[in-house]
Amino acid sequence: MMTSEKVLQAITRAPAIKPVLLRLARRAEEGKTLPEKFSATGIDYVAQGELEQLFGTISRRTAEGRVYVTVLPQMRDPSAWRGILPVLGAVDKNRGGDDEDIFARLKLLAPDMAEFVDRLAAKEEIARFVAKRENRRDWMKLFKCLVYRFSTEECGIITTLSQLGSDWFNDSKKLRSGALRRQLVLMLATASDLDPSDERLVLDGALIIDNPYTGSVTFSAPVVITLKDGSVFDFADRFFARGMAAQLPLETVLDIEEVEWNDDKNEVVTSENAAPFAQMVADNVPCVYTAGYPGLAVKVFLHKLGEAGVVCVHEGDADLDGFRIAKEVSNAIDVVRVVASEALSRSRPEDGIEMDAGQRRRVSAFAAKRPDFKYSEDVKLLSAKGYWVEQESFKSILGKGGKRR
Repeated sequence: MMTSEKVLQAITRAPAIKPVLLRLARRAEEGKTLPEKFSATGIDYVAQGELEQLFGTISRRTAEGRVYVTVLPQMRDPSAWRGILPVLGAVDKNRGGDDEDIFARLKLLAPDMAEFVDRLAAKEEIARFVAKRENRRDWMKLFKCLVYRFSTEECGIITTLSQLGSDWFNDSKKLRSGALRRQLVLMLATASDLDPSDERLVLDGALIIDNPYTGSVTFSAPVVITLKDGSVFDFADRFFARGMAAQLPLETVLDIEEVEWNDDKNEVVTSENAAPFAQMVADNVPCVYTAGYPGLAVKVFLHKLGEAGVVCVHEGDADLDGFRIAKEVSNAIDVVRVVASEALSRSRPEDGIEMDAGQRRRVSAFAAKRPDFKYSEDVKLLSAKGYWVEQESFKSILGKGGKRR
């Protein structure tokens, strides 16, 4: 049976067969039975072979170069051509569009991304958007440009939605708001397995800035900061000495040239949650607040600390997201200890919160899908225990063993 996948593959190998197939598909679209045999000119031997493969018959070539192909009964039925038109660059006027065809085409154009494309196709919000013909051109361009960005050195360059809109669509406002921005977030969230409802986190993870002043890092640490223009600021060091926290917007963090660490112990604690972070500040413990998953400002700041020779102890909930947050932190700075690992292994059922059925499924699915995950053993233990432990409970579980400094 001829399928859209086979047709696209054949056209890729032999573009000359496309107008021939389009002529036949148009006839089928009109509900007309195809002839028992058709002929075509301008077909080389490679294209002739592709036609034979598609129709499952042996063709004949005349001395003048005209090729005759026999059409089997099952392929003469117009219904056999359903779904072929979009692949050929046309759309059935009597139908609203078949969203499966566009995904099939993408998988053939980028076979190494077939799994990712299938995941996109499974997203109802994406499927609804792509089902509308007027959205397809922009969606395809968005997909291709995004793939290109992540397959080149551009993936490591911080950019803005305005810049991407200008580069990809010649319109700086194209991705700053609206439906296409949402599709970008959905694509990125699917690729990174993040919740698309947190658009800031998703965009930050891809080094795409919405507004350089809306993201920030909150911390309390003995640091002196030097900016790229040579300006030196020691206010954070002074704040730390008085048990106070400082906050820097992403715009400033990106302008940091160097961080000087003024403490004998080159160790900072990252905190997923606010209450433990506030206690660390009061206890004069060098710390950085990740506010859940760390945003771009947090990651860049941690990376600067790492360049200054600082290592990290991470504190966060002993649940799936907590260990994934620990992994995100470790991507920015060397993490020498994850307190959640110790707390979970030493905890008892009464120390934790029982996971519901949905949480258990999510943990089990993640463990099965990501056996190479850095903290996979912790995720397996989490699944086996059936409960998770809040960061706020670590002190009672670990006692002196949970002391930070």
